[in-house]
Amino acid sequence: MIRVGIVGITGFTGLELIKILLNHKEVEIEHICSRSETDKRLFEVYPQFLGVFDKVIEPIDVDRLQRVDVVFLALPHTVSAGLAKELYGKTRIIDLSADFRLKDSEVYKTWYKVGHPAPELLHKAVYGLVELNRDSIKDSILVANPGCYATSVILAVAPVAKYVNGTVISDSKSGVSGAGRGLKEGLQFCEVNENFKAYAINGHRHIPEIEQELKKINNDIQVEFIPHLLPVQRGILSTVYMKVAEELDFKRVYEEFYKSDYFVRVVNNPPSLNNVRGTNFCDLYVHFDGRTSTLIVISVIDNLIKGASGQAVQNMNVMFGIDEKEGLGGYSYYP
Repeated sequence: MIRVGIVGITGFTGLELIKILLNHKEVEIEHICSRSETDKRLFEVYPQFLGVFDKVIEPIDVDRLQRVDVVFLALPHTVSAGLAKELYGKTRIIDLSADFRLKDSEVYKTWYKVGHPAPELLHKAVYGLVELNRDSIKDSILVANPGCYATSVILAVAPVAKYVNGTVISDSKSGVSGAGRGLKEGLQFCEVNENFKAYAINGHRHIPEIEQELKKINNDIQVEFIPHLLPVQRGILSTVYMKVAEELDFKRVYEEFYKSDYFVRVVNNPPSLNNVRGTNFCDLYVHFDGRTSTLIVISVIDNLIKGASGQAVQNMNVMFGIDEKEGLGGYSYYP
């Protein structure tokens, strides 16, 4: 059995990790901890676990975390890096924050407005997008779980990145759970319900992450990325526009690229959030507009699962050499 510790259990990603790992045949959850709500049983914070999982939420204990096989860090950026620095080399780490996604500490400082707490670990971390980095993840000690928006865009572009001319434009929309569980005025019911808006017009923090990974395929790629807030709880839909150098059977290109990837599905009709909500799937719809020579790809994921906790468990499965799908089966939430 894989002995697991989860740090940051009271946020949405911590909640999803528990839900997934309780259905995982190869895992024992040994230690759950948080910076808040300590000394409470989990069902006192999330009543749905009453009679299902009654562990006590404990304070963060580095010595105890060192004794498990893998630690999931579901913490804010900078906080996560500090703890990873203490744990590195003593256990395997999957970090769900943004702290180890970017390889350049100066780029991190530019976008996150703070110096990196553990720059010496940046090049030791593996970017945890399994579909692109499976072999590197297998032997990794520290995995940087990708951002939710970044996952949706990178998977939409990677198969054709070498054919792209100019700027990739992504019009992306997310449910409100992507902003986390904290109280924010712009996320109150009356602000979100029956409303729709763009935000971070001057630059979203996932832009350098997306460009960093796509430039490994085509160094000339640039990304124009505009996120929007949908009045729904969960899910991301990205519509990505690309000018391409030549006209191909692009659907076949995508099918061939992802033929060994269970969690990426190339679909025949434009997908909706309901296709993937509650699952670790990414559904991609590919359309080439010959009139404008534009390739259009629609990408949908559940931001909390393929965009966070499900992808983290997928990474863990690869790291420990077990079935990539373990704990991640099931159908979408519908209706």
